[in-house]
Amino acid sequence: MLLAAMLIASVVPTTTKAETTSDNASRPCHWWQFRKCDSKQVEGLPDEAPRNGTVITIDVATNTAYLFQDGSMVTKSRAATGTEKLLKKGRRIWLFHTPRGRLRVLRKIEDPVWRKPDWAYIEEGKTVPSPDSPARMIKGHLGKYALDLGDGILIHGTDDSSSIGHRASHGCIRLPDEMMQTLWRDVPVGTDVYIFESQPVQTASKDRHSDLDF
Repeated sequence: MLLAAMLIASVVPTTTKAETTSDNASRPCHWWQFRKCDSKQVEGLPDEAPRNGTVITIDVATNTAYLFQDGSMVTKSRAATGTEKLLKKGRRIWLFHTPRGRLRVLRKIEDPVWRKPDWAYIEEGKTVPSPDSPARMIKGHLGKYALDLGDGILIHGTDDSSSIGHRASHGCIRLPDEMMQTLWRDVPVGTDVYIFESQPVQTASKDRHSDLDF
């Protein structure tokens, strides 16, 4: 019996870790993987995002903001992004959506002042003032710093820290003070910003609305 066991053991093939790794590496990508198995995946840096220089990425599925330098992560933090909710008032409709895709930092703003939009008054059940009313100008709501991405979309601080990590904004990206200070210090005008979703987020439209839209 012992001899038989030894003979059986001698013919049972063994697979080393290296062979397993080699075998997995040689397996072709399947169509549903969109060839993602061909390249090393980096958290927060999808294949479509730039790899050179300073890059900011925002994952709206996880509400996370990342800062990269030449493809290497420098830091990351929680963020607040658009709620994807609709607000209707008569014939007016607002969709609070954070845009996807490649944007760019157009300018840096210190001590940004929020010009309170019509929808903010409507949400609060208050009378909407005239467009030039001084009551619309709110200091401190957007934090100490902001990066302007165009079309009313900003990356900015917030006076509502409890919103960080949630889909809580009206289109802009809110960041905690420490992360916002880092971006203000290290990110030059012209920096690429790539906004994506690692998992699909349901939305009714791709129109852009933000905290600044009337």
